[in-house]
Amino acid sequence: MHKRMKKVICAAAIAALALGGCSSTAKSGKEAGGKVDAVASFYPLAYVTSQVGGDLVDVTNLTPSGEAHDVELSAKDLTTISQADALIYLSGFQAAVDDAVKEAAPKNTLDVAKAAKLKKLSAEEAAEHEAEHEHEGEHEADHDHEGEHEEAGHEHHHHGAFDPHFWLDPQRLSQVVPQVVATLTKADPDHGDTFQKNGKALQDKLANLDKEYRAGLNKCATPTAVTAHEAYGYMADRYGFEQVGVKGVDPEAETSLTRLQEVANIAKAKKVNVLFSESALGDKDTKTLAEELGIKSEVLDPLEIQVDKNRDYLQVMQDNLQKLSKAMKCQ
Repeated sequence: MHKRMKKVICAAAIAALALGGCSSTAKSGKEAGGKVDAVASFYPLAYVTSQVGGDLVDVTNLTPSGEAHDVELSAKDLTTISQADALIYLSGFQAAVDDAVKEAAPKNTLDVAKAAKLKKLSAEEAAEHEAEHEHEGEHEADHDHEGEHEEAGHEHHHHGAFDPHFWLDPQRLSQVVPQVVATLTKADPDHGDTFQKNGKALQDKLANLDKEYRAGLNKCATPTAVTAHEAYGYMADRYGFEQVGVKGVDPEAETSLTRLQEVANIAKAKKVNVLFSESALGDKDTKTLAEELGIKSEVLDPLEIQVDKNRDYLQVMQDNLQKLSKAMKCQ
């Protein structure tokens, strides 16, 4: 769906909620004597919340499919948010969620941005990011000239000057666990000890995953990963390899011919033998570039959504590790 149409739909849904939804007398799950009703804005946060909450918490994921960066919320989603016992989200990542938080967030709302210690984009990255969205704005204007002032203001929601993809570094994801524990405990104080125990178990799993990555990405012969978009910066920094993105931090940004040539030159110079695409994107640019270079293209999952419902965060991260280790010829 066209971005402008998404924004119109989201704005209309928020307006409808403001007029009628907030006055609802419906009780949340915990208020009605049942489980805690928790809402998470996208998959990694839903995973953490479900691991900490266990059988005591029902978790609604606002981004079960599609493109997480540009999620569209319905009036039903906004009602679910307003009536939740807890909301866990990442500010600056999903504009529709940020807007919903302003209008409909429950009192027990956690923004994980501070705990995740998001990294500012470099001046060059920030400039490229801004240029990408200026180009998007020009492209949208060709289709629809109405609401230009609203559009200009809204575009600045896109990540700001920070890289949002912290969850691809297990240590950073672990840092948000205690806050999720505290948020669920606030919703259900009687089970705080259980949430604490579950949180510790999850942190232990993430610590083991970190050890696997340190061992698996050690002494790589070609320590460069060419990826569909720059989602792996935190991972690359943690484990000592170079990330080269066909696109920047936003996978919806258009790729210029100049950038494709730059990536091709880097891949040749670094002797890269695999380009990593993303199944959720379709990702024609990366696959086409791999064909032109005569090298393989494999899927690396940035875990913004859960592509395979039978494989959770830990399993997908382990799959990613195996692919990266093989591609970069690590010992």
